[in-house]
Amino acid sequence: MKSSIMWLIALIAYGSLPAIVHGSDLAEREVNIQEVITALETNDINANELRAIDSYVRLDVVDLNAFKSSDWYRAIEDALAKTDDGWAMMQTAIISNDLIQQELRRRSVEIGRVVTATMNDEGVLTIYIR
Repeated sequence: MKSSIMWLIALIAYGSLPAIVHGSDLAEREVNIQEVITALETNDINANELRAIDSYVRLDVVDLNAFKSSDWYRAIEDALAKTDDGWAMMQTAIISNDLIQQELRRRSVEIGRVVTATMNDEGVLTIYIR
């Protein structure tokens, strides 16, 4: 019983390992897998909304590959499956949006790696890549 509890605690801690969010030039911050899942489930935007964005407070880029070794990665896959539009539509929307496309180019983020995007109430646009 004691080892089961220790294993559960280790699993939860390991699943919460942070990944670096490549945000503004001012700073990078860490985000954990639960934040990613919540954002995907609550702040998902579709390709038309992404195409229409003409301003944002900050643009963050989250590489989902950072979570691939986590036991919680399946939850990310499930959240991605429920997003409004697929990766091809999101990539096409970015190509149609000069503001976002130029920023991703400036950061050397390949548009072909984009899988989805979210935008929260504070105007933070997050692009998720693999």
